[in-house]
Amino acid sequence: MKKYGVTKHAVDRAVERLGYDRGSAVGCINNLMQTAHYIGDANDHNGKTSRIFDHIKSRVRLVVIDNKVVTVYKMHEGLAPIDATPSINPNPINGLPDELKTVIKRKSGAIIVRHKRELRSLTIQLAEKNLEIAQLELNRAKARAHKIIAVIDAKITVARSEYASINEKATTIKSEIESIEKGVAAYV
Repeated sequence: MKKYGVTKHAVDRAVERLGYDRGSAVGCINNLMQTAHYIGDANDHNGKTSRIFDHIKSRVRLVVIDNKVVTVYKMHEGLAPIDATPSINPNPINGLPDELKTVIKRKSGAIIVRHKRELRSLTIQLAEKNLEIAQLELNRAKARAHKIIAVIDAKITVARSEYASINEKATTIKSEIESIEKGVAAYV
């Protein structure tokens, strides 16, 4: 179980916003972090990058900088109205109509399929680029003339930059797929 540092500010906000007891706030925040979902990164006004985590079940958002929870707050409420009796409807997201859940599943599924096709195409391009780089490196190893070695080195540099560009696109698509799946999991 990974332990996160918890700042005094986060403890103060947990007491104020979430109603936790001051003595148990650090433990409660660490428990929330164990099952929280990573949402993304955000930059604050000082230029520091913070990581945003959502604990869907309790509707709590946690902001982490350098493995320290710096603040916590309640997430905005879901689309469905909240019943006054939590035993009937403990999670407002479950109150979405079945038709809406079906539409969300269908549309997100179509988007994910489209992204996976593009990812498969990019994976093939990466493999072909790797093959091209390997062939160029083989040619470079066989070459003896300095001019030819210089030309091959230039081609290898270009091929590696193209590989990095394709790999960046593939990584972006993978993260988009993950974020779509996490977003849908919150509502369906």
